[in-house]
Formats: sequence, C-alpha cells, structure tokens
Amino acid sequence: MLRPTVAILIILFVGFYSGAEARMYIVDDDGFAQYNTIGEAVDASNSGDMIYVKAGIYREHLVVDKTLTIMPPVGEEDPTVLEGDGSEIGIDVQAEGCRIEGLTIKNFRGPGIRVESDGNEIRGNVFEDNVHGIFLNQSSQNTVGDNLERGGYCGIVFLDSSDNAITGNLAEGCGLAGTLLNNSQNNVIKDSKAVECDRGIYLITESNNNLVRGCTVLDCGSGIVMERLARENGVEGCRVENATITGIGMVSCVGNSVHDNQILNSENGITLFSSDGNVIQGNILENVSSGLMFYLSPSNTLASNRIAGAKNGITIKDSPHNVVEKNILGDVTWAFYVDGNSEESFDCQVSESNLVDGKPILYYYRRSDLDVTDQECAHLALAYCRNGLVKNSTVSNDALFVYSSMGNLIQESNVSGCYGMRIYNSSNNQILGNRACNNKFNGILLVESASNTIANNFLCENKLGGLSFDRGSDENEIIGNTFSNNQIGIGLNGSNENAIYHNNFIDNAEQASDDGENLWDWGPLKGGNYWSDHECEGNPCQNSPRAIGNIATDYYPFQDKDGWV
Repeated sequence: MLRPTVAILIILFVGFYSGAEARMYIVDDDGFAQYNTIGEAVDASNSGDMIYVKAGIYREHLVVDKTLTIMPPVGEEDPTVLEGDGSEIGIDVQAEGCRIEGLTIKNFRGPGIRVESDGNEIRGNVFEDNVHGIFLNQSSQNTVGDNLERGGYCGIVFLDSSDNAITGNLAEGCGLAGTLLNNSQNNVIKDSKAVECDRGIYLITESNNNLVRGCTVLDCGSGIVMERLARENGVEGCRVENATITGIGMVSCVGNSVHDNQILNSENGITLFSSDGNVIQGNILENVSSGLMFYLSPSNTLASNRIAGAKNGITIKDSPHNVVEKNILGDVTWAFYVDGNSEESFDCQVSESNLVDGKPILYYYRRSDLDVTDQECAHLALAYCRNGLVKNSTVSNDALFVYSSMGNLIQESNVSGCYGMRIYNSSNNQILGNRACNNKFNGILLVESASNTIANNFLCENKLGGLSFDRGSDENEIIGNTFSNNQIGIGLNGSNENAIYHNNFIDNAEQASDDGENLWDWGPLKGGNYWSDHECEGNPCQNSPRAIGNIATDYYPFQDKDGWV
C-alpha cells in the first residue's frame, strides 16, 4: 500500500522524466501503482528504463530482453518477493547491461536468475530454495555481488562464462556447491562466503585462469575443489574451517597456485590426486587430520607451509619429482612420509629446511657413501642408497626409514619415542648398537628385507614389538640384542631362515612368536638366547628347551642374562 506522500513523490518523479529517453515504472501488487505485475512493466518498457517494484509477492516468470534495471524503491523495508509459479526460471536475462538488485527470488524449479548475455549486474538479491540461485551461461563481463543464496543445488553457476566478477556473495546450505565454475575462464571470485554446502567453491572441466581470493568456507564437506583439468587458477588468502572432507582439493589439475590460505579444524588440509605442476605455498593448516597429501601427483612445489596440530603432516604417495622446502611443522604425530610402488616414486627433492618442532627432515634418494653422523632430526629416510653411514644420530618424531637400500651401516643411534626403524625391501645392511624404545609400534620393523645383520641393539617398551619381521624377511642374523618390556620381543611373520641367538628376552608381554622356519639357537656349544621367564641351569642349558609358540624352539637357552659373554 502506497502512503500518500510517497505516491505524490513517485508521480512527480515520473512526470519529471516523462520527456526523457529513460523512463521509470512503478509496480505494486496492491494496485496503487502503474502496474500490478512486473511482467506488465517489462512489456511496456524500453531499453534503458528502470522498474521499481514495491514490497509484495509476485508469482510470475520474467523474460528480460531489454536493457532494464529492476529493483525495489530506495528505502523499501519489506521484501520484494518473486515467487516460483511452477516455472523453470525466475528471471531470464537475455539483454545486455541489465541490473537486477534487491529482490527475493524463491522456489523456482531452475535458476532464480539465468543470464545469457553480457555486462549485467546482479547485486544484493536473496535466493531461497531454487535449484540454482544464479546461472550464467556463455556470459561475460558481469558483476555478481552481495547476493545471498540459501538451499538448492548451487548458489551461483558459471557455464562457459568468462571475465566475470563474483564478489561478496553468501551461499548457505547448497547441495553441490556455493559457487560452481564449469568450463569458465578468467573469472574473479572474491570475498565470498559459503556455509554448510557440500563444496564451498567448485571449479571443473577446464575452468582455467580463475582467481579465488579472500573467500571463507565454513562447515562444508570440502572448501575449495578443482577437478577435470582445471588449470592455472589461483587460490589465495582464503579461509576454510570445519571441512569434513578436505579444505582445498585438486583432481586431475595442472599448474594451479594455492598460497597464503588458512585451513582450520578440518579432516584434510590440502589434497592432490593425479595433479602436477602446482605450487602450494605459504598456507597455514591447523588442527587437521592430514595436512598435505599427494597421490599420483608429480612435479609439484610445497614450500613455506605451516602445519600444526595434525595427525599426519605431509604425505607423498606415488608422486615423484616434487620439491619440498621450508615447511614448518609442529605438534604433528607423523610429520613426513614418502611411499610408492616404483623407484621413481621416491625421487623427490626434500630440503633440510623443512622443520618439525625445530628439527630438520633428512631425506636422501640414490645417495652413495652418505655420511649422517651426529645429526638430530625429526625424520630420517634413506631411499635407494648404497654404502652409507648413519652414526650417533637421533630421530625424534617420525622414524628412521630405509627403502630398497643396500650395504648401509646404522650404528649407535637413538630412534625412540616415535615410530622406530622401518626397513623395507633392503638387504645387506648392518644395524648395530642402536636404541629404539618407547615407540608407538615397533622398535625395528623389517618388511621384505633379507640378509641384514641386527646386533647389539637395545629395544625396550615399544607398544608392539621390539623387532618385527614381515613378508619374506629371510636370512637375517639377529645377535646380541636386548628385548625388554615390549608387547612382543620378536615377532616373525612369513619369514624364514633367520638366525636368532645370544639375545636377551626380558619381561616382554610375549617374549617371541614365529610362524616360519627359523633358527633360535646355534647348537649346544654356542647356544641360543636368554629368557627371563624360563628357568634352567647352564650357559647354555643342555636339557631345558624353551618353546616358542607351537612351531619353533630354542633348544639351548641360557640360564643367565648375557650368559654367552
């Protein structure tokens, strides 16, 4: 209902412009204006005209094929609602240079506004429970700003559209994405926000050279996702919080830059799958399950990121030729991990500038005659290394890894309070006089590793095993070690022809287990091992065998600890 003073002002205003090229039209569903429906005003108008729509509910579908401005009058307090009337589209913008502002558009079976023209401005509207809020198709040079999209499938969709500015929008509760770009290039998404959507911002199908800057994504499944050959996009200065899947993710993407973003309290921080040539730099990841994860993703750069409060820091799987430098990690359960099904998978450039609680990550690939002496580090890995020396060094956070390496000497080092030593597919190495205690799993684990010498080590209070063998770890010599207060002193699984003698087994919950064919003593002269739970007389004892499970036996155990000395 128009108040008398407002009606007089409108009549004067319209009269003032009656002779001008641009005209103004007033729409009021109460019948106190020129037109009762917006469609009538659109039909009567010409390009360049303005249509002011009073508060009310308008059940109609509009086709705008003229350059028009459609908005409520300035100062209108109640909403101007365009209500779905069973139509697919709320407003179909076909002309260039239109302006749609300040409307509430709801309950359409398709987009609230569809744009198939260029140079339009869609600003300050509210979209509720449409399939899409705004849908731009083959459209460019548009400004989409300060809109609110609630519910539906997507808040804003760009299909085959370029050079648009998307600024300050808010999407809430969208089923697929707050903002979706499909095969769209050179767009800027800035200072927008998504809350409780499946994905906050979603770039797919060769959506290239777009910039996502200063956006916020809260309580979504994923924050910012790029897929299907999205190339050379920039994601910078964004904040993702409480993502249940991943903060920022890439699948089959190339050459994107992700820098100076914050990802907080999320399941995964930044994940790459089958993506290469991307730069991940200067991001902050806090309280995430996994910080940076790369799968089948070669030749990326990970630099100067900060990860804190994570279960896993940086994980690189089957992803060669990555550069990892100047990353800072703190309060991370497992800081760094490289693995793969081929030698090339381990070919990464990992700098000592990566720090975990102030201690470096040491990672060596294809090094011969390596010397790691008197080093204190968070992580130490030898991959495809030959004839190296690790001596009097300490690993404090992760583990000492040996991958497919031969002829190395690991001596008098301390790998405790972390994940111990892990020896994979490695042979003819010597592991002598080390300490591995209070580790989360095993003191030393051998997997498919043969013909190694493990001697004079002290392995105590490890949560699982002091020394564990798995899957074909055969023909190793285990001599002179002390296994104390572990869950299992030695456990052999699927491993054979190992010689285990002159070791001390002291107060382990289970002293030893063996399901293969291994030698637990060296006959009546040299004898077997000392067992704290087995009483016998003699060093070695001659008539008191010690059974090891149902298969193996130490026929000549020792009465005393170090009884062979």
